[in-house]
Amino acid sequence: MRLKIRMKKQNGTPVIRLEGNAVGEDARKISERIAILSESDAPKMVLDLSDLEMVDSNGLGVFVYSFKLLKSKNKQLLFLDPRGFVKELFEGAGLDKALPFIDSLEAL
Repeated sequence: MRLKIRMKKQNGTPVIRLEGNAVGEDARKISERIAILSESDAPKMVLDLSDLEMVDSNGLGVFVYSFKLLKSKNKQLLFLDPRGFVKELFEGAGLDKALPFIDSLEAL
């Protein structure tokens, strides 16, 4: 399934909902969207991973790069509710301990 990127705001915080597969060139679209949003006044943003089915090394690299990009701008990138294979991949790579995860948007 191709990657779909949907945007919304929750209490003024940009939420980027990813659906499908963050693999190959599609993963780059995520970093482009985050780079644009990083120029906004929002102090944090959320990547909603609850409907992300697959991620490869390109996608993981985009997540780490985006986290560091926002951190360099004194902003925060939060990761929402990865499931199944995606959650296992984060855990296997140790990223579940290195990146900030939230269980719900109410946690904002």
